[in-house]
Amino acid sequence: MKNDSANYKDDLALAHVLADLADSIALQRYQALDLVVTTKPDNTPVTDADRAVETAIREALAKHRPDDGLLGEEFGSDISGAKRYWVIDPIDGTKNFMRGVPTWACLIALVEVAADAAQEVVVGIASAPALSRRWFASKGAGAFVVFNGD
Repeated sequence: MKNDSANYKDDLALAHVLADLADSIALQRYQALDLVVTTKPDNTPVTDADRAVETAIREALAKHRPDDGLLGEEFGSDISGAKRYWVIDPIDGTKNFMRGVPTWACLIALVEVAADAAQEVVVGIASAPALSRRWFASKGAGAFVVFNGD
């Protein structure tokens, strides 16, 4: 596995781009009167916003990181044999999102898989646009919070 924090600079930058994309899509649907809500097989709700966010992130990752795997909450995984994979929860706190409560976030992480199959999270973002907050970290570089985009 990589051990230099500079190695994750581009990955963290991409994660921010993905979070910006997710925030934009989710905020367009947040408190929408026509929000579409269905029930998944595990009896948890999913909205059209959840699916739209994950679809957009999947498309962006296919373009920018085609060799990386992806594990998403809404559409499953494609991580078999991947040395790196992204984990996406497009809207963590779907029930709050549905009810107009601002405590929900898009969660994005990058996991590296070592030759011995050990897995390590090396980049992570929790973006809560309705609260104007974003928390992020990368291996070896620390953890940070941004308020109102600053």
